[in-house]
Amino acid sequence: MKNSTTTQLIAKEGWKYLFFSFIVFVLSLWLEMFSWVFFVILIFTGYLFRNPERLPAEDDDMAVLSPSDGTILTISKSKYSDGKEYIKVEIKKSLLEACILRAPTTMNIKSTQRRHGLFLSTKFELSKKLGEKAILTCKSNYNELFININAGAFARKIELFKTVGPLKSAQRFGLLVEGDVELYLPLDSRVKVAVGDEVKAGESVLGYFAHKGNIDER
Repeated sequence: MKNSTTTQLIAKEGWKYLFFSFIVFVLSLWLEMFSWVFFVILIFTGYLFRNPERLPAEDDDMAVLSPSDGTILTISKSKYSDGKEYIKVEIKKSLLEACILRAPTTMNIKSTQRRHGLFLSTKFELSKKLGEKAILTCKSNYNELFININAGAFARKIELFKTVGPLKSAQRFGLLVEGDVELYLPLDSRVKVAVGDEVKAGESVLGYFAHKGNIDER
């Protein structure tokens, strides 16, 4: 398990890129060549890996928060690989939105699968079959849920700070520069967002679990 990014202003996974951009900017000043271009690149790199603090919009342990910044792309019933039907909420994350992924609820990551693949635009359905992907099987206090993370053309990598174990609601667990995130929720969940809505990771409420009493998380 990796040590996770915590409260740094810039996610530590971006420090090496920020350092490289800074060195190139200093060299451009020394050589007096296109320094303004490299200054813009330096600022953009810091913006790309920004790590803002987030507070959930509602303090309800049955609330399901957005795991990613982005725009709601689809909300539909979908059959998962276990043969059961779930509500799939798909969030499209652009390059300009904050890259930190956060737990949608207090939960336990039971297992994580990775599929190494191509870095394709998630606009194309082929990217779901051939693209870089991470699949998290999780269990909350109320229900089982799944998180599928699909890397986009500019992502280059899906960073996961934790691949198994407990997470608190809104806790940082990974980093995705660009791509989309699919959240599979039980059919009896109440979804309160609509296609086209903009959401913030760890802040925006996507919906609520149906109350069934706590379940065994072992």
